Amino acid sequence: MSESTGEEAKTIHRLLDIGKIEDNKLENIDTDFSPIDADVLVIDEMSMVDVFLMNYITKALYMGTKLVLVGDSNQLPSVGPGSVLKDLIESEKIPTTNLDKIFRQAAKSKIILNAHKVNNGENFISKEEGTDTKEDFFFLNETSQEKMVADTISLTTGRLQKYGNYDFFDNMQILTPTKKGILGTKELNKTLQNAINPEKENKKEKKFGEVNFREGDRVMQIKNNYDIFWDRDIDGKYENSTGVFNGEIGRIEKIDLTERQMKVIFDDGKNVWYQFSELDQLELAYAVTIHKSQGSEFDVVIIVIPQAAPMLLTRNLLYTAITRAKKLLVILGAKNTLEFMIQNIDSKKRNTGLKYKIKSLIDNKD
Repeated sequence: MSESTGEEAKTIHRLLDIGKIEDNKLENIDTDFSPIDADVLVIDEMSMVDVFLMNYITKALYMGTKLVLVGDSNQLPSVGPGSVLKDLIESEKIPTTNLDKIFRQAAKSKIILNAHKVNNGENFISKEEGTDTKEDFFFLNETSQEKMVADTISLTTGRLQKYGNYDFFDNMQILTPTKKGILGTKELNKTLQNAINPEKENKKEKKFGEVNFREGDRVMQIKNNYDIFWDRDIDGKYENSTGVFNGEIGRIEKIDLTERQMKVIFDDGKNVWYQFSELDQLELAYAVTIHKSQGSEFDVVIIVIPQAAPMLLTRNLLYTAITRAKKLLVILGAKNTLEFMIQNIDSKKRNTGLKYKIKSLIDNKD
């Protein structure tokens, strides 16, 4: 958001100063929060906001502040309870603008066209339909999981060079719906680590639990830490503060076995030292789950879709994954599995009352 707008952006937790509370305890605490002193508050990726967090946001706003919510209700819902964005829209009591027009430049992208097709319950565009489009979307029909692993390795180690100057650490991300199996994050991360950042004599390593961290590895922060110190120097401008948040991605620059600490440089330039006792906050991130990728974008996305439980293989999951890619997208999976996902709208139903309460409140007020 900061890159797109040129303005400072904050997480909602940081904006409200409620970071000291564990995220999963937030709903149980009558917490204090900082009022939001702004004429306009814009919240992006609104589909990720649950009902508890929305409650704190509305309580923190001054009367007269304009609230602009930006999001896509067709993506995965929030991890926490509720379907806030969907309920607000379906109440038909909140002024809503739907952006559903594909402009001429965007219409050249198979990524965008296929995202719309999936959202409408249609299969990917055929070669005949896509004659005037960019070669930015590829579907590899593959049923063998072992072959899918081999394809993933080749795609991340040079096979895509003719489509752009893509380097794994600068441009690419692997997405999968699951943590389990040879195409789940745990096994894929081990496989890709050995292929992309293999063991070398001059690379230090630190084993923590089941994970073997190695200098040069891509890692992800997996919990909010509002107290950890960071600093960075970008174009001669030095700054420092505290806080690294769930979903931030970086690379291990140095492992100091003597001082028992590890330095990670995150994608936004933050330099952070982790004590070895804090490594439970990090995991390898060569491959991440589609849920974890929500809210992020990458130049090149490779999605691997194994056969899995129907509750995992849903349309909104596939749609969310496709919309993470900006320049190039490759999907690996069996054709019948992908077709099942596109038709599977039976995502876990959430029973909520927000829509009805909004309608009732506004109708009675009128």
